[in-house]
Amino acid sequence: MTFPISRQGMEQIALLLGVGAVLFGLLALIAWRRGRSWRRLAQSAGFLGALVVVALGLAYTVAPNIPTPAVPLTARFAQNPVPDTPATIAAGRAQYQANCAICHGPQGRGDGPAAFTLQPRPFDLQVHVPQHAPGEISYWIGEGIPSTPMPAWKDKLSETQRWEIIRFLQALAAGRAS
Repeated sequence: MTFPISRQGMEQIALLLGVGAVLFGLLALIAWRRGRSWRRLAQSAGFLGALVVVALGLAYTVAPNIPTPAVPLTARFAQNPVPDTPATIAAGRAQYQANCAICHGPQGRGDGPAAFTLQPRPFDLQVHVPQHAPGEISYWIGEGIPSTPMPAWKDKLSETQRWEIIRFLQALAAGRAS
């Protein structure tokens, strides 16, 4: 099992925590200069600073370095709203076969009939889907991936259909679908 957040995601989390640490540090400095209670603010800044170190430590030791296109932070943490049921997986399979298999192949291995004409070639989804958050995958399906042949599907597939495809891909990667 791989770490659930990529290096780039951990770097973004560390950046947000760093901003919080700086803000608390500034508030502590202001409180200290005004003669008010500043210790709790300084402790908060120190705690957030420690979390920055932990996040960066995880980013550069445990988290997989998956070069990925930028994804908004809010999209990264989006969770799949469709239930993980056989019916949902079957609906996702049907959508996948109709729209995605031409490039990604029937089993998501990046070996579809059109794959050999594309540069760069489509990714092996059985490898990459478990390494990314569901929100990241949803964003890429909806918005496409810049500098690749991956188109945006938000105008052709509904949000529910895109999430069903993700359920199918997760089941495929886990060996629960074929």
